[in-house]
Amino acid sequence: MSMLDHYRMEDMDKVLEHIENLMKAGLDGLKAAETANPDLAKNAQFQIEHSMKAILSYNKKKLDQDNQFNSVNSNEQTRRNWF
Repeated sequence: MSMLDHYRMEDMDKVLEHIENLMKAGLDGLKAAETANPDLAKNAQFQIEHSMKAILSYNKKKLDQDNQFNSVNSNEQTRRNWF
């Protein structure tokens, strides 16, 4: 499946920024584990949680848009079949 199946085209730049942030935060998490740096670990965890919440909200936006579109099409089809 394409990413466009899960996110709106208008949000794609922001989604990709958050994916990049996840990759960087993951590397920071590895550094934190290697160095036992709790501050770096907290920051990595915060960045991961922040980006995941944002990505999931963009997905919800796409699902809501698709549901609204399907609802409108369903109502239109019902009207057409009525007559």
